[in-house]
Amino acid sequence: MAIIEAVLWDMDGVLLDSERLVRNAFTQVMTEHGVMANPAERFLETVGLNHQGAVQWYLQFVDSLEQAEHYYNLVGALYMSRASSELALKAGVIEALNAVAELALPQMVVTSTHSARARQKLAQFGLNPYFEHLIGGDQVAQGKPHPEPYLTACALLTVDPARVLVIEDSANGVASGLAAGCMVVHVPDLIDTDLEWQHSIYHALDSLESFPRWLNMQRGGDWL
Repeated sequence: MAIIEAVLWDMDGVLLDSERLVRNAFTQVMTEHGVMANPAERFLETVGLNHQGAVQWYLQFVDSLEQAEHYYNLVGALYMSRASSELALKAGVIEALNAVAELALPQMVVTSTHSARARQKLAQFGLNPYFEHLIGGDQVAQGKPHPEPYLTACALLTVDPARVLVIEDSANGVASGLAAGCMVVHVPDLIDTDLEWQHSIYHALDSLESFPRWLNMQRGGDWL
């Protein structure tokens, strides 16, 4: 039996080059409103969080949930105003998805973005047909770094998490995949591969452009 029975993809920062757009919107809003110092750096703490997690994160800088929601929505609105014309695929995405499809392995997206919005973003590039299911941040009680998103995905596919490959870019996403018991491959976007992960993650790649060749190299013994 194959060790790898499914591949689960994070979306923002892995498939879509969206995190830079969000960071720019976040930095602009936080600077204009004087919410925090060093917003571009602090933004990295939020990468991979769903709506609920991000709003809770804002509470260290504001006095109420209402204010936290307000700033979350301001950033989201500014991002969306730019995404229709500026959003792009990450390099190597189509080739990576095709490499998995050629092995007839099921693929899913596991994202912190709201599920309806995530499907819209994927549809913008014609990616939805690659995936059997999508788990959005609105479909779990606890988002990344909690394991629930990836455990939910594994349950939908009826696969053992230990036989699932997770592709992630964020620290919160890596933590979620590892906590779920999956094999995690880190592909850096805004966050470099942490040396502390080297004994926990399965592998680290410089970009998705390296993924098809790397995947093909695993096709030996009982890995696939």
